[in-house]
Amino acid sequence: MAGRARSRGRTALIVAAAAVHLGCVVLGALHVDPQRAGWLGGVIAYHGALSGADSGYNFFAPAVSALPWARFQVTDASGAAHAEVLESGANHEADLRVRSILSLFLQAQDEALRRSLVASWAGKMFARHPGAKSVVVRLEICDLPSMQEYREGRRPAWNLLYQAKLVQQSRGPGTRQRNGGAP
Repeated sequence: MAGRARSRGRTALIVAAAAVHLGCVVLGALHVDPQRAGWLGGVIAYHGALSGADSGYNFFAPAVSALPWARFQVTDASGAAHAEVLESGANHEADLRVRSILSLFLQAQDEALRRSLVASWAGKMFARHPGAKSVVVRLEICDLPSMQEYREGRRPAWNLLYQAKLVQQSRGPGTRQRNGGAP
């Protein structure tokens, strides 16, 4: 008898937790800010941030655009070119984070910031390929047609947003001296 009561209590607790989480999802989908409700709202907001319940689920909306994709062409001293991407493929969540960082390029209005982002990504490629002489950075986005456009014959296409070629500078002692650094 005691085992059944414990099992019912546990079931009730699980159902209550699921209902609370579903409530958080609804609040997130409605874009309600629970932090205005005092300490309980803070707890709800914290749970929403940790669980993703506060995301708003806008990724199904037609106005949500695709994330940009960065492709790199790494060329070595012999002229051989290799295709590369920033994502490692080892962890899906980390790869999504990389794609989100790439989207910062689209949001950046400052051209100096954009150049810094591209230089940073190219620097990652130079670090992966120490013998590389140049890296071409291509930032592209997939233009997905609506279902109606697809039925009319339009197909997905990659559109070039940005392209730059970065060349590895010599790291010899003479370079440091010319730039004012110690040998």
